[in-house]
Amino acid sequence: MKPRILFFLITTLFIDLTVNNLNGQPSSNTSTKTVYLHTDRSYYAPGEDLYFKAYILDSQPASLNQINDTLYVALLDYEGNEVTNGEFPIDNSLFSSSINIPDFLTEGSYMLLASISLTNNYSPSNIFSKIVELRNTKDSDLNIDLSLSDSIYKPESNLTAHIKISGSDSPVNFTYQLTGISGEIMNGKGKTTGEGTAVIKLQLPDFDSHQVLKLLIKPSYKGNKKVAAIVIPTSLSELPAKSIGANSSANYLNIQVSTSKQVFVTGEKVQLSISVTDEKGLPVRANLSVSASKSIPLQFPVDYNNMVRYINFKTQQTQTITVAEKNILTPDTYSLFSAENRSYYAQSLRSLSQTPGRSFIVEEKNNVKKIHKRQEAFVAKSGYSSDFSLMDIIMQIKPYHLENGKITFGMRAMNSINFQEGALIVVDGVKLGSDASILNTIPVQDIAHINILTSAMDIQRYSALNSVGVIEISMKKSEEFTKNQEPVSKGNTLYWEPDLIIDNTGKKMIDFPNNDIPGEVIISINGINGKGIYGSTSLHYSVTR
Repeated sequence: MKPRILFFLITTLFIDLTVNNLNGQPSSNTSTKTVYLHTDRSYYAPGEDLYFKAYILDSQPASLNQINDTLYVALLDYEGNEVTNGEFPIDNSLFSSSINIPDFLTEGSYMLLASISLTNNYSPSNIFSKIVELRNTKDSDLNIDLSLSDSIYKPESNLTAHIKISGSDSPVNFTYQLTGISGEIMNGKGKTTGEGTAVIKLQLPDFDSHQVLKLLIKPSYKGNKKVAAIVIPTSLSELPAKSIGANSSANYLNIQVSTSKQVFVTGEKVQLSISVTDEKGLPVRANLSVSASKSIPLQFPVDYNNMVRYINFKTQQTQTITVAEKNILTPDTYSLFSAENRSYYAQSLRSLSQTPGRSFIVEEKNNVKKIHKRQEAFVAKSGYSSDFSLMDIIMQIKPYHLENGKITFGMRAMNSINFQEGALIVVDGVKLGSDASILNTIPVQDIAHINILTSAMDIQRYSALNSVGVIEISMKKSEEFTKNQEPVSKGNTLYWEPDLIIDNTGKKMIDFPNNDIPGEVIISINGINGKGIYGSTSLHYSVTR
């Protein structure tokens, strides 16, 4: 089912995000449309696909039955480089697709951006943002977790750090380093116990209010390249937690999910019980997206995004560009978002992912030249721009005549006794007839190749009677296009349903099997009802052998 939902009421949450600029004031130049992305999980391995469901909302409900726009999606590293992106023509308020993550990216935190319009490119107020993380298990199977004994530290106070290194069957040697603005302050060595734990005790220096202190840990284990760090919380760096909270809106869609138990065995089937009610507690119809994925150490909270908390951070920031970040402002041919916005979100990514007291992976710089080469290869391979209709593209390849809804190539075909109403349209080897309107149903961005066949020998492969020609189209997902490509696994995504319909009862039961690896699993559900009321929820459970 492909629903077209007419939104009569937009939640206060979305109105705030749509009409407020960075300083919290209305802007007449701001687009009325905003987008929310729900991903199948919040962390990925390089080379995997990131699946998403887009919810398109508009503060002018009357226009929603005529959506004809483009969804722009990009993944940003901490230097402001768009390491991957995509443009998706949309004609519905609900849309699902995916983008591929390059297999050579370094691990760490990245910012996922999405927007319907790039015309108001200088204001982040209409851009969706969410932190996702990359974990590269090829370099090391180690996981490093850092925690501090105290919640705040003063100059010259004593610091106790607890270290947990998992993934090794023996004690692990490591080095540690305390750094400040001017560089290294002190360093040392340590070794974990057989259980993978260690404790570091040291005295902090006499730092001023502008100092940002970090403790870095690097294990020495089988060529490990992973470095973990933690920002020392001080009176300056400890920011008050502010959250508008999803449930603070009276018009928030109430989504509840439960499982029969909190601990499951590997491979065991999990059954989810989902219910959806409005602000009055009455059951409602809704369209949901549901994901179940494994949790990993140091994972950023699954519900930490600009719709529930991040908007508060954005309204407190300025758009001042520092000297160190001027490289981000260099024009980038392959970027969708402006240099100013990329710089802004790079600053935001560093600030949010390196929250004082929270352990994080120190991200190495990505190879920008390698990213651009990949993008150049993709452009050369894709070949067809979604800015043009398929009819226009075919006209560029070989001029044609359109008579009674049929395509003919040259006058010879029109006068042929074998004229068979127009060129035959073939998609991935399947004959679809000669009605040119069929071409309007084929998404241009998913086309790999277009061949126009007009010679008798080529035409006879499909029809011995047709002398007009054949429009031969190969899609990117066809066997011809993918036969030399390695299939990409969804990895640690256990379940992903971007279009789950809830009927008038407001209830739904779904099930899926766990994989064979013990650990924590996160259930994340987002959704919207027919009045445009949005809601989300999440749930955790454990898997053991």
